[in-house]
Amino acid sequence: MFKIVLKKKIIALFLFFGLLPLVITFILTVFQIQKSLRETVSSNLTSLASEVASSIEKTVRGVYTDVELLSVNPLIRSKDASNEEKLSEITRIQDFYGIFEDITLIDLDGNVIISTTYKYRGEWKNKQWYQDAREGKSSISPAYIILGPYKVILSSAAPVRDEQGKIIAVIAGQVNMETIRDIVSRIKIGEKGFVFIVDKEGRFAVHPEKEDMLAAVPYSGFAGEVLSRDSGIINYTGQNKEEMIGGFASFLDTNLKEQLGWRLVVAQPKEEAFALVAIFQKQVIVIFLGGLVLLLGIGYLLGDRIVVPMKELIAATRKIALGELESKIDIKTGDEIEELARSFNKMADDLKESRADLEKSKNILEVKVAARTKELQELTKGLEYKVKERTKELQSRLDELERFHRLTIGRELKMIELKKELKNKEKPSESAGNRT
Repeated sequence: MFKIVLKKKIIALFLFFGLLPLVITFILTVFQIQKSLRETVSSNLTSLASEVASSIEKTVRGVYTDVELLSVNPLIRSKDASNEEKLSEITRIQDFYGIFEDITLIDLDGNVIISTTYKYRGEWKNKQWYQDAREGKSSISPAYIILGPYKVILSSAAPVRDEQGKIIAVIAGQVNMETIRDIVSRIKIGEKGFVFIVDKEGRFAVHPEKEDMLAAVPYSGFAGEVLSRDSGIINYTGQNKEEMIGGFASFLDTNLKEQLGWRLVVAQPKEEAFALVAIFQKQVIVIFLGGLVLLLGIGYLLGDRIVVPMKELIAATRKIALGELESKIDIKTGDEIEELARSFNKMADDLKESRADLEKSKNILEVKVAARTKELQELTKGLEYKVKERTKELQSRLDELERFHRLTIGRELKMIELKKELKNKEKPSESAGNRT
C-alpha cells in the first residue's frame, strides 16, 4: 500500500502544481483571448461596413454632385437655347458620366420639358425630391420602382436658375440601383457573408438577391435597432434560422444621411465569422489536453523514479531482515535516493562485518565455554568423589554414634533396672525391721 499511496501522492502533487498554472492559462486564453478575437471580428465587420458605406456614399454623392453641376450648365440655364440643344447637351453629359439611366428637365408645374430616354413614369409634382428642388434645395430620393421595364432607381434633383438666380426649372438624374447593387455584390465576406443596405423605412434598399429589393426587412427588431444608431454590431437570426452577426455603418455626409437614412450592413453567419475563434478554442483545448497528458506522463515517470527505487529499498530491507546480508541495491538516480542506496549498502556491509565479528566471537566464546565446561565437569567429578568420601566418613561416624547411643541407652536401661531391683530389695528389709 505504501508504494501505491506514495506514487499517487507524487502524481497528485505534481498535477496540482502543474495543472494550476495550466488551468489559469487555459481560462485566460479561452475567455480573454476569445473575447478579444470576437471583439476583433466585430470591429472588422464594422470597419468593413464603414469602408463599403464610404464607397457607396462616394457614388451617391457623385450622382448628387453631377446633377448639381448639370443644373448650372450654361446651355441648360439659357433661356435662348432651344430644347433640342438642351437635349443634345444632357444626352452628351449622360453618355459622358455613364451612370444615369435618364436625365430629365422639368418645369415648375411638374411637366417634362425634355428627357434623354423618357423612362420615368409618374407625376413629378407629387415627389418630395422634386418639390425640394423646386423650392431651391438639391435633393435625392429614396430608392423606388419604375415600370416598363421594371427597375429600382434613385433620383437626384436640383434647381435650375437663370442668370438672375431665379428658379426656372428642375433637372433630375435617375440612377439604376443595379449600379450600387453591383458594387455591393462584388464584396465577398468569407463564403456566406454578404452586404445589404437598409433604408429609413426599414426596407432593403440594396440586397444581393434582386427579388428582395425594396422588400421589408424580415428580421425581428432588426430595422429599429440598426436605424437607431449610426454604426455598431447587431446579432440576429436570418430567414433560414441561421445565427448571424452584422456590422453596420451610415453615411458620413449629414445631408445624405438625413435624406436617405441608409445603413449599410456587412452580415456573416456567426459560425463562419467566429470560425477562427472556434479553431483557436479547439487548438487551446488540444494544447490543454496535450499538456494534461504530458503532465500525467511526467508525473507517472517522476512517481516511478521515486517509487521504484523505494520498492527496491523495501525489498532489500526485507531480505536483510531475513538475514540475507549479501543483498545490494544498484540505484543510479544522481540524487538523494542514490545517496540513500549507498548508505543502505554501507549499512548492509557494516551489518555483514558485525555479523562476521559476532560469529567469530561466538566461536571463541564456544571454545571458552567448552573448556570451562570441561573444567567444571572435572571439578564436579572431584567434588562428587570428595562428597562420596565425606559421606562414607560421616556415615561411619553416624554408625559409631548409633552404636554408642545404643550402648548408652542399654546401659541406662540396665541401670534403671538395677535401681528398681535395689529398691525392691530395700523394701522387704525395712518391713522386717519394723516388725522387730
